[in-house]
Amino acid sequence: MVSSFLSADDAPAAGLRALYVHIPFCDTICTFCPFVKSVGNAERISAYLQALHVELRTLGSTRRMASWELDAVYIGGGTPSVLDHEQLVALFAVIREAFTLKPDAEISFEFEAKSVDDAKFALLAQLGVTRVSFGVQSFHPATREMVNITATLDQVYAAIEGANKHFTNTNLDMMVGFPGQDFDAACVDASLAARSGIGSVSIYPVDYVMTLPGWQDRIRSGELPQPAVLDERSRMFHEARAQLQRDGMAEQNMYCFGSPDAPPTRYMFSTLYGGYNDECVGVGAGAYSFIRGLAWYNEANERDYAKKAASGRLPIVCSSPGHAYEKGLVFFPKRLTFTMADLDGLGLAEVYQPRIDQIVDNGYATVADGVLRLTTDGKLIYSELMAHFFADHQRRLYLKMCARLDAQVGGVDAPAWLDGSPRARHMGAYNALPTATGRRLPVLSSS
Repeated sequence: MVSSFLSADDAPAAGLRALYVHIPFCDTICTFCPFVKSVGNAERISAYLQALHVELRTLGSTRRMASWELDAVYIGGGTPSVLDHEQLVALFAVIREAFTLKPDAEISFEFEAKSVDDAKFALLAQLGVTRVSFGVQSFHPATREMVNITATLDQVYAAIEGANKHFTNTNLDMMVGFPGQDFDAACVDASLAARSGIGSVSIYPVDYVMTLPGWQDRIRSGELPQPAVLDERSRMFHEARAQLQRDGMAEQNMYCFGSPDAPPTRYMFSTLYGGYNDECVGVGAGAYSFIRGLAWYNEANERDYAKKAASGRLPIVCSSPGHAYEKGLVFFPKRLTFTMADLDGLGLAEVYQPRIDQIVDNGYATVADGVLRLTTDGKLIYSELMAHFFADHQRRLYLKMCARLDAQVGGVDAPAWLDGSPRARHMGAYNALPTATGRRLPVLSSS
């Protein structure tokens, strides 16, 4: 299906186009991380890169992709900085060979503090990288040790200094809601990030449903402290956001804070979380693609991916046809704004104007000068507002899933959860937390 779709002409669109490249290897594994990754060796990394080069060329040579000019390239992982200089040079050469990049394309590169030095930063700048980002997650030594973040704080600060030397657009990622973390610790972390010298800070709540089961076992057994309950973690996240602003960082969207010299990544917040006409394709193990008319994702097992991609076949596991006209509205709570002219331009007004009116009437958003904007109250429930704008079929599935989780997960008490009873393991409750009650907007249950 995907091959057939990509062989057709691409109708012109006013949106952005982006490419994601996944490098699934790390020096060490952070225990909370849900992404496709592993600790690789030289042989596996080499085989993977050979397959990745083939996939880039295979995808880039299709008729639809040949007509694209990329506004953004994002190289993530995993830890892309584990690649050596020769591997990086070869990867960037294949990307530029397979795809056409606009002269002002943003090229983002994720790194890890242990696997960069001045020479690698200099090479990345020479290869055209315009933005670098790395995960700090917490500056608290005990928290870092708890989640197996092995870089020292000296290495973190050295990486910030090196990144700022070679790039004007630098970012570090933080997380809020770790086991045992309280409001004061979250605010101290946010303040240290804001005052670290980095250009921008991206801050995210820990998602316990997505973390690794082994980490949950350590919480269940008492080896790790209990996290705060869901509502407290939500308040902690928003208090940490406020701390970044108190320390002089400007709010750019729900997650990103910084200065105009370090805007949020164009790949994620302008394209992946953009509107219907903003399209992304992904290469590598477990990568997702979202374009007008079709979505698909790749084989996630690194070795199976390498075998399939190296053969010249697109290593796709599943695809789904459809036009996500509502995409800009669904992601509007993360971006904080939505251009109302898109309602008529995409034929959305009949279905979505009443939903917009509902959240405006409830005080969660305002409309002024043709822009829908999230209010302070709306920011507190941004994830629920995303679900509010799901298409009808997605909404039905969402509500059905909520009902099942309420019945099979929400009712599990703390003793049952702690002793790992079969009921607590059912329907993903193995990863759920006690007293993590779901919040629900009244508008979500209306017809």
